Amino acid sequence: MLAGAGTFVLNDSFMKIALADLPPYEVLVMRGTSGIICALVLLGIMGDLGKLAQGVHRFVFLRGILEVGAILTYILALAHAPIGDVTAIFQITPLLVIMGMIFIHREAAMPARIVLVALGFLGALLVAQPGFGTASPFLMFAFVTAMFAALRDLAGRRVSSEIPALVATLITIIMVMSGAAIVGLTAETWIIPKPYHIMLMAGAGLFMMLGHMFTFLAYRNASAQAVAPFYYAFMIWAVILGYAIFRDVPNAYAVAGMLLILASGLGIVYLERKGSSAAD
Repeated sequence: MLAGAGTFVLNDSFMKIALADLPPYEVLVMRGTSGIICALVLLGIMGDLGKLAQGVHRFVFLRGILEVGAILTYILALAHAPIGDVTAIFQITPLLVIMGMIFIHREAAMPARIVLVALGFLGALLVAQPGFGTASPFLMFAFVTAMFAALRDLAGRRVSSEIPALVATLITIIMVMSGAAIVGLTAETWIIPKPYHIMLMAGAGLFMMLGHMFTFLAYRNASAQAVAPFYYAFMIWAVILGYAIFRDVPNAYAVAGMLLILASGLGIVYLERKGSSAAD
């Protein structure tokens, strides 16, 4: 999950640079094209190209559909509302995942884990520092994004372990790119990209593909309650790369939020290990 958060933020950073010149859904299509090429090359290196047919699975397609909904609504929220507000609202995703595991899959939940995840959410708010002005009605799309993302991660846990993670990732990328292309061709005027933009999107596609694969593996192989706090690592990576690329410096509230996020994640790891030791 830590690796997934880092690669997703690298992808977002490259996209942010390209979005200064190109419309958003065109950027998504370019990124998707790069992601598909990277995934196919990696599948070839791993010798898994012959396993593509295994990806024809209802939960793989369900996960892809939910990811399409998450991306398309996230773009709408980001285009019309402050990024701090949108990011803060999106951080409720892991909380929704845990609630889903409790109420849908009947997974046992220790109160201490719920408290620690809530503290991680509080830390995310301190980092994001949403504005106190009149809220944009488009912020409702951020809530819808969080719902889609939580359902996507829950669906990912139902994908058979026999299906390679990269195969499921490739199908998700294809579905997202197709959705972006349909919306973009009907609602945008596309611009011929420069070589500079193509290079940016080549990198964004690679990091996006890796981000999907790492996140999928995290939720497939670990307890949702263990993974959830590390979802907030997105904010830490965003601050680190924000300074490295855009020279954005976090204030005291952001630093306090990062420390709270780290404390939440380490607390969950401690509880998981304690529970495993007790079971042994």
